[in-house]
Amino acid sequence: MTEHAIQHIESELELSLPTDFKFLLMNLRDPGHVFFPWSSFSLAAYHERIDRIWQGIEFDIEHGFWMERWGEKPGDLEKAKKLAKPDFESWPAMLPLLGHRFLPASPCQANNPVFSIMQTDIIYYGATLADYLLRELTFALPIVAPIEPFRRIDVWSDLAEGDEEWD
Repeated sequence: MTEHAIQHIESELELSLPTDFKFLLMNLRDPGHVFFPWSSFSLAAYHERIDRIWQGIEFDIEHGFWMERWGEKPGDLEKAKKLAKPDFESWPAMLPLLGHRFLPASPCQANNPVFSIMQTDIIYYGATLADYLLRELTFALPIVAPIEPFRRIDVWSDLAEGDEEWD
């Protein structure tokens, strides 16, 4: 991708992309279309992918998940979801990578962790984008603790570290 194409994406998303992610986009060759289609970016496709994250969280709310930050859970399920949704929309934006792997867009700097997000089953999948790519795309590295500590990302790290409870 060109710098101009990346600027277009940043304009569409109304956010800046971390430098390591920009480097990936400028150098990625994906003939099999395995990664999210950033080179033919569509805001609708992006929102669809992010909506899937919300749908997974919404499903878990229906089955007893509730975050302390949302206050007391309403007895009515629809009210509960309406209370949680605006908070979800305020969490650090995620950048789709591959399947259910996501890179936080903020802080807007290199070396954010990569998360695997399946409903509220959220885990770290790489300490950094480079660490993730090595683990995901090669079989040479054993799955061991990362060399670098994970940068904490508001809310997402809380979920990955099990700081939220189920009823």
